[in-house]
Amino acid sequence: MDTTPIPVVTQEIQIVDAQGHPRLLLSAKSGAPTIQLLDANGKVGAELSLTTDGHPLVKLSNPDATKPAAALEVDDKGAHVKFDHPDGASSYLFLNNAGGTGVVLIDTHGKRRFNAVVGADGTPRVERLGADGKVLP
Repeated sequence: MDTTPIPVVTQEIQIVDAQGHPRLLLSAKSGAPTIQLLDANGKVGAELSLTTDGHPLVKLSNPDATKPAAALEVDDKGAHVKFDHPDGASSYLFLNNAGGTGVVLIDTHGKRRFNAVVGADGTPRVERLGADGKVLP
Protein backbone atom coordinates (compact mmCIF):
# COMPACT_ATOMS: atom_id res chain seq x y z
CA MET A 1 0.00 0.00 0.00
CA ASP A 2 1.42 3.36 -1.10
CA THR A 3 1.19 5.99 1.69
CA THR A 4 2.67 8.84 -0.36
CA PRO A 5 0.40 11.87 0.09
CA ILE A 6 -1.46 13.00 -3.00
CA PRO A 7 -0.59 16.65 -3.70
CA VAL A 8 -3.34 19.22 -3.88
CA VAL A 9 -2.78 21.39 -6.94
CA THR A 10 -4.48 24.77 -7.02
CA GLN A 11 -3.62 28.46 -7.31
CA GLU A 12 -5.18 29.55 -4.03
CA ILE A 13 -6.25 28.11 -0.69
CA GLN A 14 -8.39 30.05 1.79
CA ILE A 15 -8.61 28.88 5.40
CA VAL A 16 -11.57 30.12 7.43
CA ASP A 17 -12.29 30.27 11.16
CA ALA A 18 -15.19 28.54 12.93
CA GLN A 19 -17.53 31.38 11.88
CA GLY A 20 -16.54 31.05 8.20
CA HIS A 21 -14.42 34.23 8.10
CA PRO A 22 -11.31 34.02 5.90
CA ARG A 23 -8.24 34.08 8.17
CA LEU A 24 -5.40 32.70 6.05
CA LEU A 25 -4.79 32.90 2.32
CA LEU A 26 -2.14 30.91 0.47
CA SER A 27 -1.89 32.03 -3.12
CA ALA A 28 0.23 31.86 -6.25
CA LYS A 29 -2.53 33.30 -8.43
CA SER A 30 -0.50 36.40 -9.31
CA GLY A 31 2.50 34.33 -10.35
CA ALA A 32 4.35 34.92 -7.07
CA PRO A 33 3.71 32.97 -3.84
CA THR A 34 1.96 34.86 -1.04
CA ILE A 35 0.80 33.98 2.47
CA GLN A 36 -1.61 36.45 4.09
CA LEU A 37 -2.83 36.41 7.69
CA LEU A 38 -6.23 38.08 7.89
CA ASP A 39 -8.00 39.65 10.86
CA ALA A 40 -11.62 38.89 11.73
CA ASN A 41 -12.77 41.51 9.20
CA GLY A 42 -10.69 40.05 6.36
CA LYS A 43 -8.07 42.81 6.45
CA VAL A 44 -4.45 41.71 5.84
CA GLY A 45 -2.50 41.87 9.11
CA ALA A 46 0.69 40.24 7.89
CA GLU A 47 1.96 39.09 4.52
CA LEU A 48 4.89 36.99 3.41
CA SER A 49 5.61 36.91 -0.30
CA LEU A 50 8.22 36.50 -2.99
CA THR A 51 8.48 38.97 -5.83
CA THR A 52 8.40 37.61 -9.36
CA ASP A 53 12.22 37.76 -9.38
CA GLY A 54 12.44 35.75 -6.14
CA HIS A 55 13.10 38.44 -3.52
CA PRO A 56 11.32 37.95 -0.14
CA LEU A 57 9.09 40.57 1.48
CA VAL A 58 7.39 40.57 4.90
CA LYS A 59 4.75 43.24 5.58
CA LEU A 60 3.25 43.89 9.01
CA SER A 61 0.12 46.01 8.98
CA ASN A 62 -1.20 47.82 12.02
CA PRO A 63 -4.79 46.98 13.03
CA ASP A 64 -5.20 50.73 13.58
CA ALA A 65 -4.83 52.37 10.13
CA THR A 66 -3.72 55.61 11.83
CA LYS A 67 -0.63 53.92 13.30
CA PRO A 68 2.71 52.80 11.77
CA ALA A 69 3.31 49.63 9.76
CA ALA A 70 6.56 47.79 9.03
CA ALA A 71 8.23 45.83 6.25
CA LEU A 72 11.32 43.66 5.91
CA GLU A 73 12.55 43.30 2.35
CA VAL A 74 15.44 41.89 0.38
CA ASP A 75 15.71 43.35 -3.13
CA ASP A 76 18.31 43.82 -5.85
CA LYS A 77 19.92 46.67 -3.84
CA GLY A 78 20.25 44.88 -0.47
CA ALA A 79 18.20 44.31 2.70
CA HIS A 80 15.88 46.88 4.33
CA VAL A 81 13.67 47.27 7.39
CA LYS A 82 11.17 50.08 6.81
CA PHE A 83 8.61 51.74 9.08
CA ASP A 84 5.83 53.84 7.54
CA HIS A 85 3.32 56.12 9.23
CA PRO A 86 0.12 56.99 7.34
CA ASP A 87 0.93 60.72 7.76
CA GLY A 88 3.92 60.27 5.42
CA ALA A 89 6.75 59.92 7.93
CA SER A 90 9.00 56.90 7.55
CA SER A 91 12.33 55.52 8.57
CA TYR A 92 14.45 52.67 7.38
CA LEU A 93 17.55 50.73 8.17
CA PHE A 94 19.48 49.23 5.28
CA LEU A 95 22.46 47.11 4.36
CA ASN A 96 23.30 47.36 0.68
CA ASN A 97 24.94 44.72 -1.50
CA ALA A 98 28.27 46.55 -1.43
CA GLY A 99 28.35 46.38 2.41
CA GLY A 100 27.27 49.95 3.16
CA THR A 101 24.77 50.38 5.96
CA GLY A 102 22.64 53.22 7.23
CA VAL A 103 19.58 54.78 8.77
CA VAL A 104 17.33 57.25 6.94
CA LEU A 105 14.59 59.38 8.54
CA ILE A 106 11.84 60.98 6.44
CA ASP A 107 9.43 63.65 7.69
CA THR A 108 5.64 63.80 7.32
CA HIS A 109 6.01 65.60 3.98
CA GLY A 110 8.01 62.73 2.49
CA LYS A 111 11.26 64.71 2.67
CA ARG A 112 14.48 63.01 3.72
CA ARG A 113 15.68 64.84 6.86
CA PHE A 114 18.46 62.68 8.32
CA ASN A 115 21.02 60.16 7.03
CA ALA A 116 23.53 58.18 9.06
CA VAL A 117 25.58 56.00 6.73
CA VAL A 118 28.68 53.86 7.02
CA GLY A 119 30.12 53.14 3.59
CA ALA A 120 31.45 49.74 2.57
CA ASP A 121 34.95 51.16 3.16
CA GLY A 122 34.03 52.00 6.79
CA THR A 123 33.70 55.75 6.24
CA PRO A 124 30.87 57.20 8.37
CA ARG A 125 28.70 60.12 7.26
CA VAL A 126 25.94 61.85 9.22
CA GLU A 127 23.77 64.45 7.51
CA ARG A 128 20.89 66.61 8.65
CA LEU A 129 18.81 67.89 5.73
CA GLY A 130 16.50 70.87 5.54
CA ALA A 131 12.99 70.79 4.14
CA ASP A 132 14.51 71.73 0.77
CA GLY A 133 16.59 68.52 0.78
CA LYS A 134 19.89 70.36 1.20
CA VAL A 135 22.43 69.37 3.83
CA LEU A 136 22.34 71.65 6.89
CA PRO A 137 25.61 73.05 8.29
